[in-house]
Amino acid sequence: MNGYTSVNAAITVEGHKKSLPAQAAAGVFFDLEVVAAAPVRLIRAGLGDSVCRCTAQADWLLAHLLLGRPYRTAPFALLAEDEAALFEAPEAVAEGDPEAIRRLVRTLVLSGFGMTLCGGSDPASQGEHLISHYADMMGDPSWPETLHGEQIGVTTLTMAGLQESLLDGPPPQVQPSPIDEAALIAHFGPELGRSCWQEFRQKRVDPGAAIHLNHRLAERWEEIRRRIASIHRAPQQLRETLQRAGAAITPEGLGWPRGFYRDAVRHAREIRNRYTFLDLAADGGVLERLDALG
Repeated sequence: MNGYTSVNAAITVEGHKKSLPAQAAAGVFFDLEVVAAAPVRLIRAGLGDSVCRCTAQADWLLAHLLLGRPYRTAPFALLAEDEAALFEAPEAVAEGDPEAIRRLVRTLVLSGFGMTLCGGSDPASQGEHLISHYADMMGDPSWPETLHGEQIGVTTLTMAGLQESLLDGPPPQVQPSPIDEAALIAHFGPELGRSCWQEFRQKRVDPGAAIHLNHRLAERWEEIRRRIASIHRAPQQLRETLQRAGAAITPEGLGWPRGFYRDAVRHAREIRNRYTFLDLAADGGVLERLDALG
C-alpha cells in the first residue's frame, strides 16, 4: 500500500474511518528481493492500491472544476512513467519480476509522497477509498478477511465505470440533498450516524448550492468532460490489468454480497467531507440507475 511515505493515516475512531494527521517517516527502505518473494496475494494488493490513480485524480479534478477546491498535478506526474509500464505487463508483477516489483514499490512510495506534498490524502484517496472504508466500517466480521489493496482494486473499477457513465452523458441536474442527520442515524446507528453527519453536512447540497452547481455544470460541462477524459483510464483497461495479474475484480471475489456492495456504493459518500463523482451522481438522481451499482 502507499501509506509509508504519507503524513496522514486512515484510522477508525469509534467505528468511523477517518483520515488523520500522521508523523512523516524519517526514511523508507524496501528489500526488493523480499518483496518479490512475498505471497502473491500481497503483491496483487499493492497493484490494486496503485490502479486508483486515475479515479482518484478524476474525482479530485471534478471537485476543483466544480467547487474550486485546491488541485495539483505534481503528485500524478511522479507516477506516470511507472504506471504505464505496470499497465503494459501486470503479469510480471504477480510473477515477482524484479524490475516490475521495483516499479510497483516506487509507484506506492511516490504515491504516498504525493500525499505528503499536498498535505492530505486527496491525490490518492477519493470515491474508491470511500467505498472501501464503508465496507471496513459496516461489513460483517464473519466474511473472509480482505486486504486494503484488494478492496481498492474492486472499488476502483466501480468508480471508473461510474465516472465514465456520467461523462458520456449530459450534465446531471443536481437537486437539494434530502439526507439529514436523522437519515444517517437511521442507517449507521446513533453514534456513528452523528459522526458521519458532522462530515457530510459540510458538503450537503442545499437549494442555493443546487442552483449554483447546475449553473456551473451547464456552463463548464464540456470543459469538465475534456479535462477529466485526458487523465482517465477506461474501466475495461483497468479490469484487464487486474485480471492479468490474477487480482479480484468483483465484490463476490472479495467475499462481499452484492446487496451489501450496492449499499456501500450508495452510502459511501456520507462518511466523509470529500466531494466525488459519488456525490454528483447521487445529487443528480442517477446513482441508482448506473451500471456501476451492479
